[in-house]
Amino acid sequence: MARLVKAGILLFLLVVPAFVFIFLKVFGRNQFTLQTFFPVIDAKTGQIETRPADRSGWGKGARDTVFYTLPRIVGTLPDKKPFSTSDLNGKLYVASFFGLNCDSTCGQVAGQLNRVQDIFIQKPDIMLVSFVDTDSVARQVMTANDVQPEKWLIAKPDSLETAFLGEQYYRIKQRPMTGRKNETFTLYEGLVLIDHEGHIRGFYNGTDKADVDRLVLEVRVLQDIYSHQ
Repeated sequence: MARLVKAGILLFLLVVPAFVFIFLKVFGRNQFTLQTFFPVIDAKTGQIETRPADRSGWGKGARDTVFYTLPRIVGTLPDKKPFSTSDLNGKLYVASFFGLNCDSTCGQVAGQLNRVQDIFIQKPDIMLVSFVDTDSVARQVMTANDVQPEKWLIAKPDSLETAFLGEQYYRIKQRPMTGRKNETFTLYEGLVLIDHEGHIRGFYNGTDKADVDRLVLEVRVLQDIYSHQ
């Protein structure tokens, strides 16, 4: 009798974990999250602004945090066609800033962006946008890299310098400390991940291959999040 009881317990211990694993494999799914930066603060109250939640099943009183949304930016592309960030609504994109000249830092960042372009070349909802101050920088970046114009946009803003865009619009100088080693980087090393709604979702050092690998991973996380909405 004791042997039967022991055999029953052993069978239970073997079967139940296997059943749980199979159940989770078939019916479960991993849910990843990614931080959204810069909640909007009400100037009068000092409180974080919220709005009614637009997701069903959260209850009538549920509310979502309101996050900073990038203003519209317009300019021209190397072929003189107009550029507008409004055309990127509904897409993920990575912003970068090359400024007045393309030095060694610019070359490193462009090389890493070329790698990101190759990884997502078959994904039309993922774009790269590099802001430049001069046509000569645009030509230099395009000559040194395999820039695919339908994937990687090189835009010269109409009235704003790239330094102003990076610091004030894309908020590179305001990025929160993340605790990563050697995380300090200059404006022209910085990459910024923007989601479908124009919210900032990540900051990366474009000269650091490991950090760009993190960018690639987090782009895929955002893709997964959007695919389940």
